Amino acid sequence: MEDIIEYFTDIFHLERHVELPLGIVERLNSLDRAQRGELKSRLFTEAKRLGVGGDGVRAIRWLETTFEQIEKYSFRLHEVLFSPGQDIPENISFYLSQAKRTVDLCVFTISDDVLSGCLKAISERGVKIRIITDNNKMRDSGSQVKELARCGIEVKVDNSRYHMHNKFGIIDGRIAFTGSYNWTYTAKLHNQENLVITTNFTIVHRFIDEFDTLWQQMFRLNVKAGRNGQLKASVKLGNGKTYEEEEYAQACPADDDDDMPHVSPAEYGKRRKKSRTKPNAGGQGFNQRQPKAGRRGPKR
Repeated sequence: MEDIIEYFTDIFHLERHVELPLGIVERLNSLDRAQRGELKSRLFTEAKRLGVGGDGVRAIRWLETTFEQIEKYSFRLHEVLFSPGQDIPENISFYLSQAKRTVDLCVFTISDDVLSGCLKAISERGVKIRIITDNNKMRDSGSQVKELARCGIEVKVDNSRYHMHNKFGIIDGRIAFTGSYNWTYTAKLHNQENLVITTNFTIVHRFIDEFDTLWQQMFRLNVKAGRNGQLKASVKLGNGKTYEEEEYAQACPADDDDDMPHVSPAEYGKRRKKSRTKPNAGGQGFNQRQPKAGRRGPKR
């Protein structure tokens, strides 16, 4: 921010408007709403100093011009996208590729290798990536989750028979995207899905807070290659015990329609009843709340 203030102060005595250098444009483009507010406040203070000695009118015009330039080159984005089609995955890929510092993803299922390839590419150039995903969906055929973890990307999963069903992401703490869209080929090619992308300061920071809360509650996924080259995952839970992938899956069975979409109602009922007889692994999952005494859950 100091370089922006210094530049605007240096051109105070110029009689005509000049085009901003690319470096200043990029700096203005990188500011969020709070930073723009701070910049304007400091420029206002600078205008009062520059206006001393009879240059008050010039100082007012200078301040108006600087404020106009700040607004002109501020980065604002609000998009609503739909699938099937390429709009959603292409926009996600584009904004991921523009990431400079951080990407935080909270996505139910990840099997699109184009999007996962984009994550690996930006990770290799130094962008810090954190992923939260569902403990059961990481075992799906085609899931890219274990491969991303193998590449050194931090991945955490839930510890529940229910689902971590969020689908949102935050890029550089200034762009948030959310909607029904899962990172799958079915979502891209066939499903009716939606995605909203925004730089709205309040919305972005609500998602940042939620991600940070979930990150503290979830459990780290560790991945290593087996003898046959197959990737093996393990999860260390709050009780200190590490569960290998197979036993972890047995201890946290799915209890939702999403994992049994093609079975008959009778078979579905049998599987749900069977899954409820298995306790959650570790005993310290973040969403293992017990019902209050005297209260009954919803009828099923």
